[in-house]
Amino acid sequence: MVRHLVRVVVQGGHWEEFIAAQRAWNEAATRVGLPAYRLYESRWGTLGEAFAEAEYESSADIDARFDAAYKDPDYRAVGKAWFSHIVDGESRDYVLSEVVE
Repeated sequence: MVRHLVRVVVQGGHWEEFIAAQRAWNEAATRVGLPAYRLYESRWGTLGEAFAEAEYESSADIDARFDAAYKDPDYRAVGKAWFSHIVDGESRDYVLSEVVE
């Protein structure tokens, strides 16, 4: 099991629109076979910073699901709307694996 973590910085004055876009993205994502992502905000640190995360079986699972999702024009349109609220260059993706001791 791996966790896909997305870190973004939302443009000033766009927070409510970003939240609505995240809801729309989750709806579109689940229609095309992606999981809904849980959204978190940071109250300390970078202003407007948000994190979204979901679990997948593996990195290959993430790649396969997103490859399939990108074939859907409605999903792509919702994603573009979501990105319109993000500061340019302030989006990071991480695939996290649990450290087993």
